[in-house]
Amino acid sequence: MAIISQPEGAKSFMDDAIIVDLAPHARKLMASEDIAVDLNEDQNARLTNYIREIVKMSYSRISRRYDHWKLADRAHDVYVPADATRFREKAVIGDTRAIADTVLTYLMAALGGRNPMFQLEGLNRNSRKAAAILEQVLHQHMRRTAGEARLAQHLLDCIRYGFAPTKVTWNAYNNTNDISNFDPRRVFPDPRIQWGDWENMQYCVFTSTSSYDALVQTGLYPKLREDIKYRYRLASDQQAWEAHRWHQEEGRGLSVDPLTPNERSAGRTSSFFQLGNSRIVDEAWIKLAGYQVNLPTLDSVWLLVSIIDESMVIRCQLNPYGRMFPVVIGGLYHDTHKNYAQSLYDLLLPLHDIATWLLRSRIDNVQSAMNNLIFVDPTRVAVSDLIDRNPWGVVRSLPGHEPGEGVFIANIPDVTRGHWNDIGALSEIKQRLSAASDAQQGMPSPGSDRTTAYEVQRLTQLGSQRLGVLSRIISAQSIRPLVRMSVENIQDAIALNGSIRMGNDQSNETLEPMIQDGYLDYSNADLQGEIEYLVVDGTLPIEPSRSPESWLNAVQVASQSGLGMELDLKAMTLEAVRSMGISDIDRFRIPAEKLQREGPSPSQQMEIMEKMRGASVKPDEEIDRELEKGNIIPMRQSQ
Repeated sequence: MAIISQPEGAKSFMDDAIIVDLAPHARKLMASEDIAVDLNEDQNARLTNYIREIVKMSYSRISRRYDHWKLADRAHDVYVPADATRFREKAVIGDTRAIADTVLTYLMAALGGRNPMFQLEGLNRNSRKAAAILEQVLHQHMRRTAGEARLAQHLLDCIRYGFAPTKVTWNAYNNTNDISNFDPRRVFPDPRIQWGDWENMQYCVFTSTSSYDALVQTGLYPKLREDIKYRYRLASDQQAWEAHRWHQEEGRGLSVDPLTPNERSAGRTSSFFQLGNSRIVDEAWIKLAGYQVNLPTLDSVWLLVSIIDESMVIRCQLNPYGRMFPVVIGGLYHDTHKNYAQSLYDLLLPLHDIATWLLRSRIDNVQSAMNNLIFVDPTRVAVSDLIDRNPWGVVRSLPGHEPGEGVFIANIPDVTRGHWNDIGALSEIKQRLSAASDAQQGMPSPGSDRTTAYEVQRLTQLGSQRLGVLSRIISAQSIRPLVRMSVENIQDAIALNGSIRMGNDQSNETLEPMIQDGYLDYSNADLQGEIEYLVVDGTLPIEPSRSPESWLNAVQVASQSGLGMELDLKAMTLEAVRSMGISDIDRFRIPAEKLQREGPSPSQQMEIMEKMRGASVKPDEEIDRELEKGNIIPMRQSQ
């Protein structure tokens, strides 16, 4: 792309809007090269200040939810302080976690319960083969990179926070997709857009921590290898970014303090293995107008800029993924009129807190009742006997007084007797809000002895329909875009031929001709071109050729009609079994030697009889022929 430079000395109205002048590096930038090494001090400072400001803009909005997220973490973890000594501090209602686990289980089954986990259905004749191959390649990548765990974390973040940022990038070293889950406190998206309108973001910044050695080993930051000074924490005249103070947050397992002194200034020379020696890295994906970087001929410039220790640009290049950010953001309760989606814990936390208070007040009441207040007249009773009980339980009365005189025990009334019922009522409300009923949790419902099986099934189905709506929204919002990003990465990056081991349950009519000795061999050309496909998960109707019900119905129709004489019912039945996920059906086959000794199996005899029904020859003649071949055993012999 040609870059048109302005005449020397010319000044336009856009000059004041320039964030950083990248025109001197235009050629290298357009070649998709890293220009971090070439930046001067002014360019470095301008980029750093710009990213600091956009992070500050996002932090000012998203940080309002941090305290709420901390409460959600504690409710989900059934959190009890390690130094808790009183019983009431250890009393936490745990059904909120059970409800969250139930919702997570449903979503995992709906969105990732198939084999392969994500299926690609070609929408036309030319796309079927490529879609089938890409499906298997993607399945292989998901197995290699613990894709199930990444999906589960994404869904858990949807449930717990209503904000699940997940980055999808290509790992050239391992030649596979990297799906990275990020703590919501580590991600700073553009707050000026509405929920779900992520393609219109101007920026999205990911914050992480790492050691210097780990950063060098990635091979992504050549600048770090140039000078040993980068191995130490970089000195900065600025205070730590406010957005980085989450490192100090209680209970997150983080050990980095952005206010830690410079390693050299502290007189340390060998502290590289200390916990506090991590480096803060801000990875900014930004979209700028061309004039903002002094490239006015371009409408937009998509950049990837990484900053270490809030002060030094260590990577600056064009976005390797074109005109899109490699991030999907999921939520639970979708509302495009808000900046953030509502989480399950947004609904349940108020009820959780009330239920926990009811439980703790019950404990307080019981403890008070068990430790009754005793009023004593020291002129009538030896108080020391009441304080230090002797082994025989003797309490001495002073001379001239009857036993029991001078002692009054105050009975504490049980005012919290009904709290258990109140806690149960709150639990029912939680279930109604979440659609996670007792039946879906695998527990008998109250009064289940009076509830018919049909009613339980009907209620469970209604709850599943509500959860099904959530799963379809999540699928459309984040899962399908995640799969499409992964597929595009495969198409763009894989340049070599490949081979995939195929199980019996993975083959289909499209791939069958390409499978040899249990392996699917493909070329790079098989994955390229304009491929029209649909991402199929558990929220969409399954393709008929993959449905066990479809195969079983087809076998039944064929066997009950004359069509069974023209089709291989045995092969169709095997395909139905394989579509159920049973890939090793062949190990149950009877050896050929055993069949030869014992004659045809009952299923084979039935097949023969089915063929005979529509045979053109006389039944008796056909039977005689089969008897001569040994395919039919007379009843007297079989007995």
